[in-house]
Amino acid sequence: MNKDNFSKFDLLPMSYSKLNSWKSYPTQFIINKIYKMNTGTNPAMFTGVIVEELLKDLLEGNDSENNTYHALKDFQRQLHDYHDQDEVAKYLKLIPKYYENCRALFNRFGNQPLHSYQEELTVEIEGIPFIGYSDFVWDLGEEGMYMFDLKTKGRMALNHSDKLQQWIYKKALEQKYQKPVHCNLFVVTPTKHHFEEITFTDEHEIEIKNILKGMDRVLQLCNTPKDWAYIYQPNVDDFIWKNPKMVEARKQIWGI
Repeated sequence: MNKDNFSKFDLLPMSYSKLNSWKSYPTQFIINKIYKMNTGTNPAMFTGVIVEELLKDLLEGNDSENNTYHALKDFQRQLHDYHDQDEVAKYLKLIPKYYENCRALFNRFGNQPLHSYQEELTVEIEGIPFIGYSDFVWDLGEEGMYMFDLKTKGRMALNHSDKLQQWIYKKALEQKYQKPVHCNLFVVTPTKHHFEEITFTDEHEIEIKNILKGMDRVLQLCNTPKDWAYIYQPNVDDFIWKNPKMVEARKQIWGI
């Protein structure tokens, strides 16, 4: 695989989020990663960021009502111009509920010092450099390392893509520390939580490499951002166009 194909559109280092964005929502990938247009965040995504930061404070012994207060204020500030303020208000009420259910991770590992939070991880796959950031990692010596990836969701459902991301992080951590790594998803909803240790098979590796090879093939065909736009046409009925910034970007690129 040729790194130059990825470099010509400034896609290096690669990340699983880029790979998954291209696979799942190619027109959004084109807007954000090929044309480099910033279409902002949304309440659901930013809720995950806020809850994760609160959980980090809890695990590091810095839990306080003051932290929660400032986190909620930051949430409002970051989304003050979001097009659907009713949705912002809904998630603002849900954040404390998400956080309360996050305490299960503290109850499980609170007596162990946190090895790292948002640790930068790098690894090569098929000669292409990848970068990622693990959520919460504990080093339990001979037992190996335990990695927990926090997922805030509206309902208790696990996505296949979540597991693919963890395969990359596991590969990077094991390469870095030369220790076995136990990968876990920590799924939290406003009413419950769930731990799931991930068991990987050869198919996870095959799938990631196949997606990467598919992107490489498209990159070979494209020399300009407009080439991407000709290959992938937007489905105007897709939910992503609820965001007015996405609609404006679509009009600039595709004229519709």
